[in-house]
Amino acid sequence: MKVITTLSPRDYDAVLFDLDGVLTRSASVHASAWKKLFDGFLERHATQTGEPFVPFDIESDYPRYVDGKPRYDGVAAFLESRGIELPMGSPDDGPDVQSVRALGNLKDRYFLKHLEQDGIEPYEAAIALVRKLRAEEIKTAVVSSSNNCAAVLEAAGIAQLFDARVDGKDVTRLELKGKPAPDAFLEAARRVGVEPSRAVVVEDAIVGVEAGRAGRFGCVIGVDRRGHAKALHDGGSDVVVTDLGQVGVAVEPPSAWSLVFEGFDPAQEGIREALCTLGNGYFATRGAAAGAVADDIHYPGTYLAGGYNRLHTEIADRVVENEDLVNFPNWLALEFCIAGEDWFDARTVKILSYRQELNLRRGVLLRSITFEDGQGRRSTLKERRLVSMGCMHLGALELTLTADNWSADVTVRSAIDGRIVNAGAKLYRKFNNKHLEPLAGEAVGEDGVHLLVRTCQSNIHVAQMARTQGFLNGQLLEVRRQLIEEPGYIGQQFKVNVKQGETLVVEKLVSLYTSRDHAISECGLEARKAIAHGGRFDAVMADHVRAWKHLWRRFDVHIQAGEPGFKMNVLMLLRLNMFHLLQAVSPNSIGLDIGLPARGWTGEAYQGHVFWDELFIFPFFNYRMPEITRSLLMYRYRRLGEARTAAAAAGFKGAMFPWQSGSDGQEETQAVNLNPRSQRWVPDNSYLQRHVGSAIAHNVWQYFQVTHDVEFLHSYGAELILDIACFWSSIASFNDGRGRYEIRGVMGPDEFHDGYPDSSTSGLNNNAYTNLMAVWVLCRALEVLDLISDMRRSELTTRLDLSSEEIARWADISRRMFVPFHEDGIISQFEGYEKLRELDWEDYRTRYGNIQRLDLILEGENDSANFYKLSKQADVLMLFYLFSAEEIGELFERLDYPFEYETIPRNITYYLDRSSHGSTLCRVVHAWVLARSDRPRAMDSFAEALQSDVADIQQGTTAEGIHLGAMAGTVDLVQRVWTGIEVKDDVLRLHPELPQDIERLDIRIRYRGHSLDLRVTRDSLTIRGRDGAVPPISLRVDGKICEFVSGTTRVFRLNN
Repeated sequence: MKVITTLSPRDYDAVLFDLDGVLTRSASVHASAWKKLFDGFLERHATQTGEPFVPFDIESDYPRYVDGKPRYDGVAAFLESRGIELPMGSPDDGPDVQSVRALGNLKDRYFLKHLEQDGIEPYEAAIALVRKLRAEEIKTAVVSSSNNCAAVLEAAGIAQLFDARVDGKDVTRLELKGKPAPDAFLEAARRVGVEPSRAVVVEDAIVGVEAGRAGRFGCVIGVDRRGHAKALHDGGSDVVVTDLGQVGVAVEPPSAWSLVFEGFDPAQEGIREALCTLGNGYFATRGAAAGAVADDIHYPGTYLAGGYNRLHTEIADRVVENEDLVNFPNWLALEFCIAGEDWFDARTVKILSYRQELNLRRGVLLRSITFEDGQGRRSTLKERRLVSMGCMHLGALELTLTADNWSADVTVRSAIDGRIVNAGAKLYRKFNNKHLEPLAGEAVGEDGVHLLVRTCQSNIHVAQMARTQGFLNGQLLEVRRQLIEEPGYIGQQFKVNVKQGETLVVEKLVSLYTSRDHAISECGLEARKAIAHGGRFDAVMADHVRAWKHLWRRFDVHIQAGEPGFKMNVLMLLRLNMFHLLQAVSPNSIGLDIGLPARGWTGEAYQGHVFWDELFIFPFFNYRMPEITRSLLMYRYRRLGEARTAAAAAGFKGAMFPWQSGSDGQEETQAVNLNPRSQRWVPDNSYLQRHVGSAIAHNVWQYFQVTHDVEFLHSYGAELILDIACFWSSIASFNDGRGRYEIRGVMGPDEFHDGYPDSSTSGLNNNAYTNLMAVWVLCRALEVLDLISDMRRSELTTRLDLSSEEIARWADISRRMFVPFHEDGIISQFEGYEKLRELDWEDYRTRYGNIQRLDLILEGENDSANFYKLSKQADVLMLFYLFSAEEIGELFERLDYPFEYETIPRNITYYLDRSSHGSTLCRVVHAWVLARSDRPRAMDSFAEALQSDVADIQQGTTAEGIHLGAMAGTVDLVQRVWTGIEVKDDVLRLHPELPQDIERLDIRIRYRGHSLDLRVTRDSLTIRGRDGAVPPISLRVDGKICEFVSGTTRVFRLNN
């Protein structure tokens, strides 16, 4: 049977079925009962009045007057059609009474008699559909006007297939209006906890589809079993089918939602631990095995968002200060031993099977291990773990141990271990790393322990409370526990006798609170309260899974590959990247004073510092949940004071933001870095990357463009942009000889070049990216002054000391900034770049293989990247990443520099050939800039970027933390490049063009209050608006502008 429409859990959370004629073959029984009732009544009426007897017509009277309606309404409607009036009567009226309710009651008797005698047969295709929906976790409910709904479901043997039932008895009891009013369907949606827009109504009655339409349900499916398709369409059906076998359910393979590792490989554990980190935007825990301790294989780490601490270390004959993201107490300390022997360790037993799965849909880490110890005892160990997205202070761990062929005592030890240090990044292991001071540890009740620590400099108090319960054969164990106490460590140990075939289940629920949390009395007290109120593992997981379901509803994308399609699991990899983005910052993060580290909260690389990666990450949130972007932008706004202080200390005005930021916004870039090749400490001049301020301004502006959040711009965003503009004006100097402004002594995004060959001073002059971004910021600052109110403009110009002369200077700089060029028209990465030597790339690849970090290789050879035309990552090409050809052309025109179409491809070709791909961001930018000109090469870069961490393409960095910017960049390529999304002049522009390997893309975005479902195919773009109470927006699709009204659907033909 041909499928006409397909339901997907991406679009719908519940399907609400009518009963008679949809699920069961009871419509004909109802019709026969109605005919028997009315024909008998009409014959008596004709005899009494002398009027001719006109029998009840099943074909016309049944669907028109009674089908789908509460029975009393059906009686009244039919009698009215014949001009007969009867009193309403009482619900208890018997057959000897002449009333509407008496007739309705008699009809019920006829129906029940048939039900008792002959039973009811369900429609097989309908029940098959219900089972498919439930398998995909789409809820199902029955909505019927019949008082006999429960009896029919039981008679058909299908009552257990539905999460809720609303029937005629409910309609009467709750005083709901009957169909065509939507009340009963709305009540069913309420009972299953689903918004009407996320539910489907399936009806065979005209009044039923009218009810579905009146309730504004997401989809109304009409079932035409009697040749009334047109009437069902006219009544409000979105789709009409003749059989529910024509309704499909989108089923994705488990592999689309799971990152799976088979087999235990100690060499890969670090990478797996980072990739399998679980978090919720408040805290995160690496995916180390339960009971593991930090060694050369494992590194358990728990990180609090924004949890930093400073230490001092003497390095290379100087004292350096380092601020680190702190590794807080390890709550994964849950281990066991069998028969009093060694504690379980996967490295010391014979592994028979090993499977580790990160379930992305549910946010749960799973392990399943079958092993045999030295005594021949075979066991099955399973683990489930989560960091709750539903309650951001909770984590939970469950171990199940099955005795396959043995009986013995099992000893279980559960603890919170605060004796840990920061040792998760190789480059920083020579720095002082003990950040925690234990304050208190104690037992709480029979099954709980509590640990309180603080950071030694930032004085963050962190309290953890753990409850550990054991269950044998489903029964809670009441066992004696031994308390284990050491400074910074608190735990319990108990013993259980397990017999062959039995399964021991151990559940550990942990809460984490800090002294910086909102709306608490004291963090230790709150940690105790959270555990006291916490349920068992399954209850905590249900809340957690529900929260993830809501997130995926907003953020998920769906890709349909063409033939032969990708060789890799693109959809799973995209979801993995989105999963990590949502673990780093989520709705739980809103209101927290946190930035977004380059490696998330998954490890200690870069010491957990915040760089410019926001530039790649924020678009993902802007178009999905902009509230998160707004909260993260406040991290920068709150540190404006420190940025102003830094600018003043350097002799400039305005706000000079740091290249690396942590707790308070001061520059955290290390004075020296260790080159692991030469073992020399090398000066780190990357703090000269002043362009980070332009990235912040760009982020503010893009957020405003997508949301039109005028209040944010007015209160915070304008001040950020204006103060950054002040800095660029201050650092720019006028060159009389050139008649243009210059910016000297900086570094560009490339990072390999920090000075000129043989120069004793650091910094470069006129980095093209830096200069052009400064021009862009100054232009936006001038625009912002026109956008904000007169009062706010007066406040800011006074506070920032912006004179009319200063503002005029901005305009002048924005028209006369110097941009360096080669003689052949190539934009020079910086002034003097064209004079550098070419590198023998083939020679270095032959000698070193992996040459991503050429700067380290060259320094190890007593050479320097400053002598060569090369780059770690995109620099000039960043201009083509951030700006469309139209925008970059406008900048060059404003500066009175020539710009033609060939300028872009010439520069792309030139700089692609001189990149070592030393940053994971590099491949994102290259995929972006090649997307419209060289699709195959762009897709190669996209594929490499997509696998940056799964394949550990930098050969050793993933274990210390995933690369959040590259992860976001790959999703943004799908989100913005494939759809061609751009906002300009208050118009949402879309110019979709799918890659050759892709047949269809489904994505949901938010734009200025609208929730828009986009479906892109090779020849069409469908936009569906889900919200009805927001003003219309302007759309431009393939160059044509139109108005889009929310709550409507538009289909655009594409000219690709």
